Amino acid sequence: MKIVRLTCFILFLSLAFVSIKLSIKSDERNYDWRNNSDGTVTIIHYNGPHMEFPFPDQLNGKKVGKVSSGIFEKREIYILLPIVY
Repeated sequence: MKIVRLTCFILFLSLAFVSIKLSIKSDERNYDWRNNSDGTVTIIHYNGPHMEFPFPDQLNGKKVGKVSSGIFEKREIYILLPIVY
């Protein structure tokens, strides 16, 4: 019985320290953006209906490089950032 408990405890500790990549899904229709000369995009407006702003890592297959100032003016929202490795 001690071996089973010890094994379960070790398994629990192992799983507690495993990094899980969070993939934030976002609908591209909720964003207005412009293409940058370096191949990235700048988000210029968020049109989504939610208070949570899922910050995308890509739009239209291009990496999001910038977010314009003022994108969050007059809105109370929460920002969800993707995990970057």
